[in-house]
Amino acid sequence: MHELNLKLLQDLQALADTGSLYKAAERRHITHPAFGRRIRALEEWAGTPLVERGHQSTTLTAAGKTLLASAHEVLGILEQTHGLLQRPHRTRDETITIAAGRTLSHTVLPGIITALNQAMPQLCWKVVTTSLDYGVEMLLQGKVDLLMCHAQPAIEGSLQGHHLAWLPVGQDTLIPVSIPLVPQLPKYALPAHGGGPLVPYLDYAQSMSLGKILRSHLHELCDTTRLRTVYEADLADSLHAMVHQGLGLAWLPLTLVKADLTEGRLARAAGPDKDVPINVRLYRRPAAQSKPLTRRVWAGLENLYGRSQKS
Repeated sequence: MHELNLKLLQDLQALADTGSLYKAAERRHITHPAFGRRIRALEEWAGTPLVERGHQSTTLTAAGKTLLASAHEVLGILEQTHGLLQRPHRTRDETITIAAGRTLSHTVLPGIITALNQAMPQLCWKVVTTSLDYGVEMLLQGKVDLLMCHAQPAIEGSLQGHHLAWLPVGQDTLIPVSIPLVPQLPKYALPAHGGGPLVPYLDYAQSMSLGKILRSHLHELCDTTRLRTVYEADLADSLHAMVHQGLGLAWLPLTLVKADLTEGRLARAAGPDKDVPINVRLYRRPAAQSKPLTRRVWAGLENLYGRSQKS
């Protein structure tokens, strides 16, 4: 099996952008045959076809779209890290680096930054979008100043003994949604207990905090034996896209689907009693292990959200 090379992920991005093997090869400054070999190498690594090769255009398969979403995240993290490493040490000391999941980075985090910047307008933020497990590792190793994540028992266990401080900074709700069959009537309704046809279900990857939270409630919410998993991804955005394609139902954050529900692009797959509330927290290392700027920022956050607690 071929090793994964970052160039191959960039090739996939170029192919998705252009929709053509020839145009993508030109963008990547290589010949068309060489580009084709690199895409086949990526498919060999993935173990599944990633592109649909047509006469007029080339499109990504569902697997290709899933890999592309992950590629965007990986390449974005590396670009952010490279930019941070190029800055002088003095500039890095004046920057707050925060690790957050991709969904939180564009739903909850912007409001926090906006509120805090009113009191600290000179503050520079560096956001690293990453998985929960890697975010925890980065915080404990001092590679980031803060960690934003969804509150859940699993993370509490991994943070025990590190004397971290945390603040509750937001709330969201996981809502079961589907494309509508007719306005406000879902194509896929949440299966009740008592039998019936299988319902296609879009699930979070095991590593995702949203998936861990949802799975801890799922048996109480519906007859799980009637959910047929047809798609799994480690990005809420990817599940969101597949719900829009009509592939099945999924529990998605209200912050992500509120406009879809209001404008009728999606419909609830069940009533509010099947919603799952989720809390959002910010974590930092002990004050003695935090740089002065982090301590000042934390004091500003406490003015907004109350006194911090210890894990």
